[in-house]
Amino acid sequence: MPDTRPEHEPLRGDASQMKRFLTRSRKLIERCFPERQIYHRAGGRVRSVVITTGMQLSAIGGACALTAWLAAATLGLIVDGWADERLRKRLHNEVREARAAEAAAVARTDAFDREAGAFRMRHDILRELLDLADDLSAGEDRQSPGLDGGRILMAASNADLDPRQALLDPADEKALGGAAEERIADFLVDQEAVLSEVEDSVEHRLENLRAVLRLTGVRVDEAIAEGPLNTEEGGAGGPLINLDQALRFSHAQNPDNPFSARVARIASRLIASEQLDRLINAAPLGVPVDGPFWETSPYGPRIDPFTHRLAMHAGKDFSAYRNASIVAPASGRVIYASWRAGYGRTIEVDHGYGFRTRYGHLHSIDVRRGDEVEFGQRLGGMGSTGRSTGTHLHYEIWFRDAHINPENLIRAGRYVH
Repeated sequence: MPDTRPEHEPLRGDASQMKRFLTRSRKLIERCFPERQIYHRAGGRVRSVVITTGMQLSAIGGACALTAWLAAATLGLIVDGWADERLRKRLHNEVREARAAEAAAVARTDAFDREAGAFRMRHDILRELLDLADDLSAGEDRQSPGLDGGRILMAASNADLDPRQALLDPADEKALGGAAEERIADFLVDQEAVLSEVEDSVEHRLENLRAVLRLTGVRVDEAIAEGPLNTEEGGAGGPLINLDQALRFSHAQNPDNPFSARVARIASRLIASEQLDRLINAAPLGVPVDGPFWETSPYGPRIDPFTHRLAMHAGKDFSAYRNASIVAPASGRVIYASWRAGYGRTIEVDHGYGFRTRYGHLHSIDVRRGDEVEFGQRLGGMGSTGRSTGTHLHYEIWFRDAHINPENLIRAGRYVH
């Protein structure tokens, strides 16, 4: 049989069921929280306080709410404390890392400053060394003369033909760009190149000077010990070059440092080259006759033209026309200008470093005792005075009060003058 109930009938059933559920729930709450009465007796009177079910539920709800709030607040504090601890640890780590980075940066800066300071020190020393080299005229590309069966292979020269140039080009992009450390490293490489160039130049210079002095046959240490010519009695001048400057390089720097030791070594070689150069300039290496001449009698044993017996010839004879110019083979001071037995009209010149030259049989004397003479200056004219068989110059070179072979010094002078 078909269902003929109206469509709203199920809704009424659901409402009744909800009503019954609420009724049962209210009765359950009333049983759990029945209405309570509290009697209070004071002053012969009795009073009562009714605590309804609603009041009890409100009190319980408030207590639950308070408990929940306390729990939430406590949990919030715990969570905040934990978060703060993590944040504090994170900040502590960040601060520690920042301090470590700062310390590393400071250490790097200090290291860079030390390196930059060392570079500036090296640069100043190198500049002073180059200034010393320029003052001493230590040239570049000097080749050393060598001997091959008595023949000179390479000529010596005192002139600095090639001016020194800086190895660093200011327009070089590599020098101007990049990090400061890389620039300093590049500069240090360039410093080493300059130092090597100076060292090579000085070594070649020393080899050259020593080779020239070896040709003279003179002991260098003995000549240097004699010292230069004393010019206190006459005029003198020129730039001051202190030969003790090498001590400034050796004492001012740490000798255990390779760069400082190398600079001190080069400076000492520069001073040594200057001493040898002064010695060569003072030595009578020039030819004492200005103009054409021919050699008539060498130095050494010979047959004497007067006695026709074997005798020692202490000089070298040059012949030319009468009154031919006799010139100074090096600068010096005239210490004798007069007649001397056996030599006729004679001139003696002191050149310093133990060297003296003597010119005999002169026709004329153009200087006086005490005169300062320069290289190539006329001293007198060739003649035939004294013990002589004809017009010629008897030329002697004395070193430390002993006569030596003039040919050795004249041969060495071919590669100097």
